[in-house]
Amino acid sequence: MDRISKLAALSVLRATGFASLAIALSMFSLAFDPALALQVGGLGFLILAGVMELRASIYPHKRRIRESEVWIMLDDDERPPEAIARRLIVPAMQRQLREKGLWVASASAACLALSFLTTLSRVA
Repeated sequence: MDRISKLAALSVLRATGFASLAIALSMFSLAFDPALALQVGGLGFLILAGVMELRASIYPHKRRIRESEVWIMLDDDERPPEAIARRLIVPAMQRQLREKGLWVASASAACLALSFLTTLSRVA
């Protein structure tokens, strides 16, 4: 994996981790009602997955590639010319956003399924 792809993965994982932490804390605050906590988590992760897909689709329209986190994390001697950097950074970020978005969507599906099962077990 080349340096730009690694930095794109790091950037996306960092942002996803912070958002997931916020969702997890929301779930913990609702620990008195496990079904509700899982619903909130599932919906939170679903929203996060949607935002990641939206961000991936609009990333090519970013005006200044020099303001991207990947560009900033590159050392001065590693930075390619801006036109080449755009062709390298944009696909790497889109790929990482979509890949991690699938992970988040899977977490959402798991939370919502567990919420459903928890609700069913409470009714029975």
